[in-house]
Amino acid sequence: MGRGGDDRETSIISESTCSEPPFCVAMPNNRKQSRIRSPQPPRGDSPGGGARGTSRRYLAGAAAGACLLCAVIAKLTGGLEYLSGSASTSGFMIASLTRIGLVFGAIWLAWDSLKRPARWLPPGLAVLGVIAIILVAAQPKLIIAALPLFGVVAVATSVLRVFRR
Repeated sequence: MGRGGDDRETSIISESTCSEPPFCVAMPNNRKQSRIRSPQPPRGDSPGGGARGTSRRYLAGAAAGACLLCAVIAKLTGGLEYLSGSASTSGFMIASLTRIGLVFGAIWLAWDSLKRPARWLPPGLAVLGVIAIILVAAQPKLIIAALPLFGVVAVATSVLRVFRR
């Protein structure tokens, strides 16, 4: 019992309010308990960004900066050659740091557009493009047939999309 023999302060979890067990919320019976906020489910990367999305973008930018900075320092000082023992290994490591830094930089720049699909590209065309890339990678001579076929399908889907509107 609550204060003064009153049970209004106790709360009961009903089956109808519990759709998911970790997020069951006790229903408040008075104003004091109604001020307590219910726990929110964890948010993932939303198309609008969100806290996790922007932190991952900053992480990609920091990784790009770190890789490029390390490559510049290693190139200017020659310390990597001293640590690795050979000039060819040092050159290889500097080149790989530069490439990885540039890729991270590209991801950092394109992060917002990576979070939402391109509206101008029909989904079927994207799937066909991936299939064409796989076919050309397996058999390079198929590019002679795959490229015109991909172009015809791209034009056809664009024309059909205009007529649907």
